[in-house]
Amino acid sequence: MREAGVRLVRAGLAAALLLAAAPDRGRAATPEEIFDRGNEAYEQGRFEEAAEAYRTVLRYGIADARVEYNLANAVFKLGRLGEAILHYERARRLAPADPDIEANLALAASRCLDKVEPADTAAVARWLRTVQDRLGEDAHALALLALVWTACGVAAAGLSRPGSFTAAKGWALAAVAGLLVAVGVSWWFTRSRAEGANRAVVLAKVAQVLAGPGGNNATLFTVHEGLRVDIRSERPGWVQVSLPNGLSGWLPRDALERI
Repeated sequence: MREAGVRLVRAGLAAALLLAAAPDRGRAATPEEIFDRGNEAYEQGRFEEAAEAYRTVLRYGIADARVEYNLANAVFKLGRLGEAILHYERARRLAPADPDIEANLALAASRCLDKVEPADTAAVARWLRTVQDRLGEDAHALALLALVWTACGVAAAGLSRPGSFTAAKGWALAAVAGLLVAVGVSWWFTRSRAEGANRAVVLAKVAQVLAGPGGNNATLFTVHEGLRVDIRSERPGWVQVSLPNGLSGWLPRDALERI
């Protein structure tokens, strides 16, 4: 497990922390002070105290990969595998290219009881999703901007004078337009996943996946904490999930939490 850091939040959190703490200096502690206390507790092996400190920082509405990462490390030390994977996933969502997050997430995932082999088509989809997540929204946005300017340049060159818009320039413009659509769709899917709305982690130690949204339905299979699932639909108190291998069914809402 990579612990190079219990990571310190400075630049990324500074503005948000100051805004949250500025109006009243009489408060017991600012989020930054609470975060530092969490780091100190972690380094001294007081993992429960550290985890609660990081959760307190998150309650201020601060979204920072380092806080999620530290919380994941703390609860991993406490043996809460499902919660650790949940927060590693949230950290990766915020910092998709971070190697420490990726390494610790892989380590935690290796401890899961459920080893679900993806279907062939799912394996390709997962590879594409991994590439998209590593690029992130910013890289997609830059690629879109570059393609828009490229398309404008090709069009301007072709329309600069009568007869200059050759077949080659037309094919080039069509190719750029196709790439623009492909990158745009990729950006949309990457952004949707970044919101975490359609993915979840099983937190219950053991949960029965049922054929329908209700306890009177037949059990299809069993899942364990830490398993990552896709959310397909919801009913009051129930969530329909699917696994990478294509299996699907219904879980109680309190058995999992959205990434």
